[in-house]
Amino acid sequence: MGGSDLSVLVVDDDFRVANMHAGVVAAMPGFTVTGTANTVAAAREAPAVDLALVDVYLPDGSGIDFVRELRSDSMILTAATEAETVRAAMAAGALSYLVKPFPTTELAARLSGYARYRKILAGANLSARDVDAALDALRPRLAPAQSSATAASPPNSLCYRH
Repeated sequence: MGGSDLSVLVVDDDFRVANMHAGVVAAMPGFTVTGTANTVAAAREAPAVDLALVDVYLPDGSGIDFVRELRSDSMILTAATEAETVRAAMAAGALSYLVKPFPTTELAARLSGYARYRKILAGANLSARDVDAALDALRPRLAPAQSSATAASPPNSLCYRH
């Protein structure tokens, strides 16, 4: 673990899922998994980290309530799709919300964005452009899935002068 690595706690009720997410984190340069937890109680006992990846549904409480208690950054990784839950997670302080199941590349993209966010915010004084860039880094741009080749093609009116 390098001194500049970002420390991460993974909190999920399913130890297999927690280990899978921890594996994605561990494979990312600049990140170190400091632990996994399967309950809110265990997560509360974990040492302080830079980032917590937290499931909403935990056997002894809500991951959102845990995020609200944290003094570190967090991302929600959950199967919960209700708009109210998403709003509650963001209001609690989550920087990102990923709906399970998701490809590991999506989690890796979010982690890369988080690293950029932290790097930008490491400056002593930030311009409005810096703040915008930091917030943009949290929302990686992935190519949208296209259902057909024609869906990916722009309309002719955008390509040719009439």
